[in-house]
Amino acid sequence: MGKISYCTTCKNRLWQLAETFPGNLQRVAEAGNSEIVLVNYHSDDELDSWIRQFQPSIDSGILRYLHQRTEPHFHASKAKNLAHLAATGRYLVNLDADNYLGDTIPTWRTLWREQPDLLIHGFSPDKNRPQRTEEEASRIRPDSGNGTYGRIGLPRTRFLALGGYDERLLPSAHEDQDLMDRAATTGLSIVRSRQSGRVAIRNSHRETMRYSGIPLDWWDARELNKERSAENLRLGRLTANLGRSPMKVLLNFSEETAF
Repeated sequence: MGKISYCTTCKNRLWQLAETFPGNLQRVAEAGNSEIVLVNYHSDDELDSWIRQFQPSIDSGILRYLHQRTEPHFHASKAKNLAHLAATGRYLVNLDADNYLGDTIPTWRTLWREQPDLLIHGFSPDKNRPQRTEEEASRIRPDSGNGTYGRIGLPRTRFLALGGYDERLLPSAHEDQDLMDRAATTGLSIVRSRQSGRVAIRNSHRETMRYSGIPLDWWDARELNKERSAENLRLGRLTANLGRSPMKVLLNFSEETAF
C-alpha cells in the first residue's frame, strides 16, 4: 500500500516530545515501510542536542530531521507543510508533538489498503474542552489530553493538490479543520478512526499560542481563521499557497536544502 510518513513539528516543546517521541519512533521502526519527519521550528530548548541520541534512526532513514533556523515565531501551517513536503511516503500523517501513535498503525494501514484514496482523521472519544482562563488552564491534567486534531493522514498526491495547509491563516487554530474541509469539498472521503488509551498530552490554548508572535488569543485567532476558511470554500479556492517559496532548512545535521 506504500510508505507512511508521520510528520511532527516542534517549537520549544521538547518537554512533551521527550514523552511521546521515543515510543512513536519505536512503533514506526517496528511497523516497517514508515518514517518520522521531525521539524525543529527554530526551537531554543536544546532539541538539537537531545535528538542526537537517535542518530542511528537518521542513518537508517527511519527519521528525517529538519532544522528551520530563520523564522523565529511558530506558524502551524508553515511548520506542518515543511514536514509534509520533506516526507518521502505515499501517505502523509500529521502527528502533533504531543500525540501518541498508540496501536493505530495496523488500523490505518488496513483502511488505506481497502480504500487507497482516503483521508483518515484520528480521534478519541473524550473531546478537548476549551481552556481559556488562567484558572482553567492551571487545572489541566497532563495525562488528560485528547489530540483529536493531532492525527490527520491522507495520500501525498491529495495533499499536494490541496497545496497543503493554508499558510495565509493566522499562526494557530483551525488549520487542520480547514485542510479537511477543503479535502472534503474536492470529493475526498473522510473516515474518523477511533484511538483508545493515552492519546495526547493536553495543552492549554495559552500554550498553543505562546510562540506565535501575535497578540491574539486562540479563540480570536480561530474565529478569524474560520472566516477566511469559509470565504475560500464559498469562492471555490481549494488549493492553498499558490506561488509558495521553499523554506530553507538543515536536513539531518548535514545538508542545507529547502522544501
